[in-house]
Amino acid sequence: MDDFEHLFTELKQLSNDITEANYYDYGKQGYDILVRIHDMGISKEDTYNLFLQYYDGLQDGLSKEWIGDMLDYISGWCNPKKHIWRDDGSKLHN
Repeated sequence: MDDFEHLFTELKQLSNDITEANYYDYGKQGYDILVRIHDMGISKEDTYNLFLQYYDGLQDGLSKEWIGDMLDYISGWCNPKKHIWRDDGSKLHN
């Protein structure tokens, strides 16, 4: 398993274990994992498409909502400071 697959598996595990009590903390962990994926040079399109495919297979609920948050960080539908794959080529991170 390559590093990208390993990180994606970590994110899927977090989404499976999500509860209302840990939603925020797991969100921070998920964001950090996405930053690692970005820093590996994985494209926005490849990352988004993989997450969207996973999202589409989930039933409605916290897990799907949480993965939706991760999609927002990838696509930019979030606080501009949290947008990971910036189209202007700038490095992120707050």
